[in-house]
Amino acid sequence: MANQRIRHPISLKQILLFSMLIILVLGVSTTLVSTLIRNDDKNKAIDNNHTINGRTADTVNNVLTNLQNNSFVLFQAQNLSKKINQDLIADYFICNPQVIFISSSQFGFSEDKIFINPVYKEKYPQINEKILNYVKDKKTPGKNTVYEKLNDVLGVRSISCIYEYGDKDSPYYSVLGYSTEALSELMSTGSNNTTILITKDTDILINPDFESRETKYSIAKDFIADLNSKQIDNSQFLVQNQEEGNIYLSIHKIANELYVITSITEKSVYEVINYTTNNIILFSLGVLFVAIIIIRIFSNNITNPIKDLVSASNKIEHGEFELDIKPRTKDEIGLLTSSFIQMAHGLSEREKLMTSFSKFTNKTIAEKAARGELSLGGENRNATIFFSDIRSFTAMSEKMQPNEVVQFLNEYMTKMVNCVEKTHGVVDKYIGDAIMAVWGAPESAGSAEADAYNAVVAALMMRKALYDFNVIRAQKNLPPVKIGCGINSGPVVAGQIGSEQRMEYTVIGDAVNLASRTEALNKPFATDVLITENTYNLIKDKIIVEEMPGVHVKGKTDPIRMFAVINLAGRTNPSTLSEVRKIIGTQAPDLSKVNTDDEEKKYSFQTK
Repeated sequence: MANQRIRHPISLKQILLFSMLIILVLGVSTTLVSTLIRNDDKNKAIDNNHTINGRTADTVNNVLTNLQNNSFVLFQAQNLSKKINQDLIADYFICNPQVIFISSSQFGFSEDKIFINPVYKEKYPQINEKILNYVKDKKTPGKNTVYEKLNDVLGVRSISCIYEYGDKDSPYYSVLGYSTEALSELMSTGSNNTTILITKDTDILINPDFESRETKYSIAKDFIADLNSKQIDNSQFLVQNQEEGNIYLSIHKIANELYVITSITEKSVYEVINYTTNNIILFSLGVLFVAIIIIRIFSNNITNPIKDLVSASNKIEHGEFELDIKPRTKDEIGLLTSSFIQMAHGLSEREKLMTSFSKFTNKTIAEKAARGELSLGGENRNATIFFSDIRSFTAMSEKMQPNEVVQFLNEYMTKMVNCVEKTHGVVDKYIGDAIMAVWGAPESAGSAEADAYNAVVAALMMRKALYDFNVIRAQKNLPPVKIGCGINSGPVVAGQIGSEQRMEYTVIGDAVNLASRTEALNKPFATDVLITENTYNLIKDKIIVEEMPGVHVKGKTDPIRMFAVINLAGRTNPSTLSEVRKIIGTQAPDLSKVNTDDEEKKYSFQTK
C-alpha cells in the first residue's frame, strides 16, 4: 500500500469536472466561429484569387506582346536600312533592358549576327557561347509563336520567344531571350496567392517561387490538357494534393496558348479564422489554468487531511505506530482522523505484544498464532530435525558465576539461532545448553530435500560462527567451546501440544528421538556434525561426507548408517574429516572400540 498510487484523487475529480465544462464552452464557441465565418472567408478568398489571376494574366500578356512587337519593329527598321544599324540595336536594348539577346534568320545566326545586351555580356562573360549553341539549332516555328524556358541553358532565369515574321514570299523567324526577373516580381502576388506561367505542353516558363513550388503545380497539367480540348479560356478548379491539402486554382489562357495559373491553398484561406480560433483556445486555456489554481486551493481543505491519513497508513504498514497527525477540521474527516489515531494506538499495543511473544517462541509460529491459524492438534509432516549440544558444559558452568552462565548462553544462543533463522529453520525449544530446531514444520522450503539441505547448511554455518566465537574467547584467555550437531529426516507429528490456557508448538516421533541420539554420537566419533542415512539419501549429491559406524534402533534389524559432514559439494576447505577435526580441535578416535549401541539418547520426547 505504501507504493500504491491513488488513481482518482478528489482534487483531480474536481479539476476534471470544471475542465470538461470549459472544454464544452470552448468547443461550442469555436464551432460557431468556424461555421459562421469560415464559408464566407473561403468564398472571398476564391473570388480574390480569380481576380488576381485575371489581372496578372493581362499584365503578362501585355509584356510578352510588347516584347514581340518591339522586336518586330526593330527588324523592320533594319530591313529598311538594308544593313545592320548598331546604334538602332543599342537603342533597342536601352528601351528593352530585360531582353538578353535577339537574332533573326534575316541576318543569319552567326556569332556576329546575334545581338546580345551589353549588360548581360559584361555580367556573364560566357553567355555568348551558350546563346550561339542555343540559337543555331532553332528552326522556324511556322505561324505559331513558341516560348521555351532558358533557365538551364543560360544560367539565368529567362525565357525564349521564337516567332515568324515577314511576307509569304520571304518569311523570316526570330529567336530572342528575355529575362523573367521583372516579370516574376509582377507575378508575385503575395504570401497566400502564387502565380506561374505555363505553356500548353505544361512546361513551366515563369515561377516566382521556383524552389518550393515547382512540383506543386504539376497537378495543373491535367487541367491544361482538359482546357485545350474544351477550348476554355479561363476557369477555376478545386484540386487535392497530399502535401498541401485542398488547393483552389484559377487559370487564364493568354496569347500564344500560354496559361497563367494562380492558386491559393485552403490552409491559407482559413489562416485568419484559424488564428482567431487559436486565440479563443489560448484564452480558454488561460481561464482553465486560473480555475485549476482556485479549485486546487479549495480542494486542499479536503485532500490535505486525507493525504495525512494516507501517509499515516503508510507508516503503520511499515510498523511505525506513533503518528504525528491531528484533526484539522471538525467535520467527518476530522472524526475519521481521530478514529485513525486511536486505531494506531491499538495496533502499537498489539505490535509490542507480538514482539514480546516472538521472543518466547518462533516468529513464524507467533504470527500464525496471532492470526488464529494454530490450534490444539497436529498434522503429519516430513521434516528434518536438528539437535546441538555444548560439550562438557556442566564442567564449564561450575567455574562461572550464575550471571556469567546466562550471559555466555545468551551470546552463544544468539549466534547459533541466527544460523537457523537464516536457513528458514524454526527453533523448537532450548533444553539447557542444547538447541532443538526443525526444517519443514510449520512451513517447508518446498521439498524434503530442500529442508534437509538447509539444515545441513545451518550446521556448517554454526561451525564457522563457533570458530569465530572461539577466536574471540582465546583473546580473552577463555577456553574454547565445542558442540555436537545431530540431524535426521523423517515423518513427524507437528502441532500445538498443551492446554487451551498454554500451548507449545513442537514435533514428536521416532525421527526426533533418532536426531537426539545422532547428536550424542559426535562425542565418541570426535565430530561436530553427524547426519543419518535418512538425511544423507536426500542430499548426498550436495554434500561431502565420511561414513561412520552405524547405530541400531528399535524396530530395525540393520543399523542406521551415520555420516560425518565435511563440507558442501564443490567446496574444498575443509575437504577431509581430518581437516574438520583440526578446526574443531578434536583427535581421531579408534572407531573399532566405539560401541554406538551403548550410547543412549539424552532426550526423550515420546513414550514408546
